[in-house]
Amino acid sequence: MKRVPIQFGNLATVLKLLGTMYRTPAEALKEHISNAVDEHLKAQQDQSACPECRVIVALGKERVVIEYPYGMTEAEFKAVLQRVADSAKAEFDFAQIGRLGIGLFSFFQVGKKCTFISWKNQEAEPIKVTIREGSDNAEFEKVRKSEGLSNPGIRITIFSLRFDPTYKRGPLSKARLQKVFAEKFNAYLRDGWLKIEVREPEGAYEIEPLKIELPAIGQGYENWFVSGNPKRPISLELYFDPSGKGVVAIRHAGVTVVDNIKTLSAYGLEESVYTSGHVMGFIDADFLTPLPARAGFEENDDWLSFLVELDKIRFSIESEIEALRQEEDQKKLTEIQKKAFELAREILDSDQFRDLELLIGEGERKLPEPRIPPNGFDFIPASIRIEPGKMGAIPLKAVVPRIVPNKSVVNISINNPAIQVLPKRIVIKGADADENGVITIRVSLFSKTKTSVPAILTAKTEGLQAEARVRVAELTQIRELGEGRINYEERPFEEGPSKHSRCISKILQINTLNPDYKEQMQGSDQQKLFYAALMIGKETLAFNDKTERADEFLERLLTFLFQLKRKSK
Repeated sequence: MKRVPIQFGNLATVLKLLGTMYRTPAEALKEHISNAVDEHLKAQQDQSACPECRVIVALGKERVVIEYPYGMTEAEFKAVLQRVADSAKAEFDFAQIGRLGIGLFSFFQVGKKCTFISWKNQEAEPIKVTIREGSDNAEFEKVRKSEGLSNPGIRITIFSLRFDPTYKRGPLSKARLQKVFAEKFNAYLRDGWLKIEVREPEGAYEIEPLKIELPAIGQGYENWFVSGNPKRPISLELYFDPSGKGVVAIRHAGVTVVDNIKTLSAYGLEESVYTSGHVMGFIDADFLTPLPARAGFEENDDWLSFLVELDKIRFSIESEIEALRQEEDQKKLTEIQKKAFELAREILDSDQFRDLELLIGEGERKLPEPRIPPNGFDFIPASIRIEPGKMGAIPLKAVVPRIVPNKSVVNISINNPAIQVLPKRIVIKGADADENGVITIRVSLFSKTKTSVPAILTAKTEGLQAEARVRVAELTQIRELGEGRINYEERPFEEGPSKHSRCISKILQINTLNPDYKEQMQGSDQQKLFYAALMIGKETLAFNDKTERADEFLERLLTFLFQLKRKSK
């Protein structure tokens, strides 16, 4: 067998290609911040780290300048340049962002020339290194006094730019940099030791960590191991996004590598709950191996076992999402019905309807659930009813640290084996508490079997115990209409789909079998509001008819109205 060595015809062209592997110029600049983070993590190992790692990105029409407080010696610079795609970073025993040493050439996506002025420490001499497009050599020279650094660190200056970085709608606009840098380095920005300052001709601003004010989910998997192997740790930081526009990213060493799991084809994840839009957040997996320029991960055994583990966790995430979606739908429907109540009341108060006795009026309001658990560690509410075959959830609230110490372990169980409970164990984190010092944990429940006797759900931690009763039975959708004395219920009528509504014992019942109801519920919120208000008006008119014949004619009029609407489209 004859072997033919592979050689590069033009090394300068190869280096340029390596430097333009990034998806956007913002992603390319991100590489220098990644290098700063790696140097800070390395300095933390030998306790020589700066109090904070401040990265300054200055954008000008003719140049882009990046500075941070960690420099390299001439020997270290030469070692990096002579080992491209064979990064010296591999010798450290902590998860690092960079692997192949190609980030040095990322400037090619922004400009054609780059200078590095680097000063390692007081004992080392400052150096200046220049790399140009079209050259396969790096130029080393002494630093002139006028261009020296006042403190140890590095200054990277990119010249001969390919576009104007100050253009407000350009690839380095404030909105783009805030999005890319915040998403990529959110973990470090939130920890507080990484600061990223962007300077523009019009002023400066700091990159803010992501502000996520959504319900947390999957809290039992914040410190998890793939197949129980401590060498394969993963951490889920996920949230419920009611907008349906959420995305889940995968991070390595705190930096986003996969922006959206939905882009991973042929693994099944692209059709899972992680890509439903109702989940947003991050999955950290430092044991995975990123591809060059962090374009993804190597598809090795680690990657496949990671996907299998995410699929195992999927059931728990789905149950939490289903419960939160039901809760969100409930809020939305209740708001629509409240508006319908107000709209109907406004119409029925007009002169044409003054003589009618109203179904709706002043009445008692349902007391809201307490924000702070009465005993400092309680299920609120203390009882729940779930439908067989559907997910349910009940909040467990804890006052931290006044009642429940920070980092307490909570064990959750139920005395009925037919009811599944998730999570079964969770660690309390004071950082998750709200402004009242209360942490809320959503406990998911599922059962296919109805219960004749309520099951007892128990949460225990360090001498504290909370209990709730769980019943599995068919649910009816009864909602109080704001200020009114009348309740609103959606249910199938025993006599079939012909009737639209009825009023029994101050309960306005809407027939879910009626085709007009089904059609309107598939429409916009405005259509749902119209239908609810119309039923309130119809039942008010029927209630005031002493002959008890108006209801039949009103039902026919409703049928005529909706058929007319369909035919006139």
